[in-house]
Amino acid sequence: MNIAGIWVCYGVPSFFLVIFFLFFLGKPEFKYSFYRVLQCDMTINILCYLNTWFSRLYHIETTMPFMIWVHDNAYFVFRVYRFLTNYYHSAQSLSVIIMAAHRFWSSKSTSGNRFWSVYYGHVYLGLAVISGILTLPNVYLGLYTPDYYDREAGVFVINKLTADKLNLAIYVLLIKSLIFFTIIFVLSISTLYLLQKRFPYQTSSLQVRTMMKNLTTIAFMNSFVFFVVLLWPIIISIFVTLSGEFQYNAVIFLSDVLSLSLPYILMAFDKNVQATMSKMMDSWGYRVQVLGSFTMQRRSNIS
Repeated sequence: MNIAGIWVCYGVPSFFLVIFFLFFLGKPEFKYSFYRVLQCDMTINILCYLNTWFSRLYHIETTMPFMIWVHDNAYFVFRVYRFLTNYYHSAQSLSVIIMAAHRFWSSKSTSGNRFWSVYYGHVYLGLAVISGILTLPNVYLGLYTPDYYDREAGVFVINKLTADKLNLAIYVLLIKSLIFFTIIFVLSISTLYLLQKRFPYQTSSLQVRTMMKNLTTIAFMNSFVFFVVLLWPIIISIFVTLSGEFQYNAVIFLSDVLSLSLPYILMAFDKNVQATMSKMMDSWGYRVQVLGSFTMQRRSNIS
């Protein structure tokens, strides 16, 4: 199976699962403000995943002729894609920070849930603006260039930067990544401390402990996935020299992990999600059983 087939096999089902959860979390059972944050995070992940397919299309042999036509007639689309790649890197990173900040604030005070229930949309509007601001230096300093079609080689290739700009681009990426990493790490450790302080095992109800544990675990798992996606390519590149094709496929796969993993984390660690899905499956099973009985009865009457 070629690489495009692998992308489709794991990506398409996972993508539709994210779409399903985006609406599923709007059910009355999910009133807590953290689920609104998760819905916003999923929206960003959906847009990021869709953006990656622009690049994939010119790495797939069957769609390459169309992408060559786009290259020759609408090259600005390549510039937009490259801008959005940098934009979503900041947006996804900030969204993970927001999730960690939500758990920190909710662990610190009961007013946190009231704030997030009302202002989560404002927070993510601020994320959209800040992500654009963080991307603008890359544009003005010329720290990225769109790929182009090499007619002699017959493939799309990376439009390489000069040595000075490449070093500057790496430096900017590392600084941003270090800042994101530090903020998330500090928030995560602080949240654990506050949870132990505010909800000691002896005095907290089972329901409160379970809810706080589940939601905090989800935030931690999402942060862990972010750390892996952020640090693995950097660590590997230090010790191993990889081909351009392998680097590209690795980056795409890791991007997919970050964009598509949240529903699986919810199903594995959120008891509320598990219970609601179980009720939904039981309801669907009952409807199928009733429909089947009705169909059999109708056939019997006709006979």
